[in-house]
This record gives sequence, C-alpha cells and structure tokens, in this order.
Amino acid sequence: MKRLLNHKLLVPLALIVLIAMCGYMYFASAHMREMLLREKIADRQFDVDIICDEIDLFVEIDNDWGTYDYVTILSGVVEQIDSTGGTYAELFDSTIKSLSTRTPLFDGAPFVPSDYTELMEAMESERGEMTIYFDKPGTVPHDIHIYFRWVPTDKTLSNRLLVVIGVSAYSIDNNISAWIEYGAFALIAVAAVYILASTIVLCRLGHIYKQRGGTDVWRGERSS
Repeated sequence: MKRLLNHKLLVPLALIVLIAMCGYMYFASAHMREMLLREKIADRQFDVDIICDEIDLFVEIDNDWGTYDYVTILSGVVEQIDSTGGTYAELFDSTIKSLSTRTPLFDGAPFVPSDYTELMEAMESERGEMTIYFDKPGTVPHDIHIYFRWVPTDKTLSNRLLVVIGVSAYSIDNNISAWIEYGAFALIAVAAVYILASTIVLCRLGHIYKQRGGTDVWRGERSS
C-alpha cells in the first residue's frame, strides 16, 4: 500500500531535509564571510589608491618631492590604518626599510614582508597584490591578502616610498554576522526537534492505521 510505504520514508526524508538545511546554512555563512572579506580588501585597496593618487597630484602640481615632508604625512596615515581593524599596514623607503611604527595584531608575531621571498620579488613592480599564508608560532594560520603600491608613480623621482597593506579574516567585524548565524542555527535546532517529533507521530499513526486495517485512526467518542 502506497500510504504504508510512504510512512516508512518519512524519517529518512526528514533527516535529509535537516541535513540539507544545516549544509545550506554552513555554506551560506562561509559565503557571507568570504564576501565581507572581499569587500574589506577592495575598501583597503581603494584607501591606499586614494592616498597615493592625492600625493601624485600634489607632487605634480607643486613639484616638491624631496623637499616637502611626505614621509611624515604618509607614515601617520599608515600607522592609523595599522592600529585599527586588524589590518596590517606599513610604509617603507626605497630600500624596503620600515618608516612607520607597527601595531601587530599578534603580540610577538608581527607580519614581516622580508620573510617572504616571493612577496619581496613581487614588490619590485609598481603595484600588485598577493596572498600570503601566515603561520607564525603562537598564531592561528590564516591567509593575508597583500596589496602594495609605490608612490609617487613617477619612476624618474628618487627615494620613492612603498605602501603595503594586508587584510585577513581578522580584519572583518563579525559581531553582526555572529548573532545572525547563532539565531539561524537555533531556529534550525527548534525546527529539527519539531520535524522529527512530527515525523515520529505520523509514523506511529501510520502503524495504528495499519493495525486497524485501514479504518479511521482516531477513535470516535463514546457516550456513557
């Protein structure tokens, strides 16, 4: 009988639905974090480009590179970025010597570009980006998305400066997304209990239906 056959599939189907719900929430949450990270990377790159473009403009208009103290201006902005939001930022001179004060995210484990040969080679270009796997002792291994740019853009000028910025999962404010995730998983847990309990009841009613030979599951009230 189809009705009897179907009730045997209710529990497996309920479990499949619950697994699908959990899987969807997991991947949706991971996708949301990935999108937030990409947005953060784009924002920080935009910040660096805006700063460098402005310096390019001032240098072109005033022709004062080497006479005006652009190092102080740039180092102050870079230090501000480095000290907030879990973002790495550092200013270097033309010999890749640091000119800004660092505020490392992990005590005793600062990110040092010179530790990564491939990054040092890439920074010979005018600008670019690279993903570095950061796994120093005392830290949770994670990727750092690096963006760098030389300023001024004019290659004929001497003693140019290098701005390097890095963004990772620690750069994202998860306070809002965290409570959304917890709330969603709490609702899934409640739904899981409800679905499984309802399925078990339906299966039990199907068993009663079978024992009564297809008659009505519910007994009519008897008058005394």
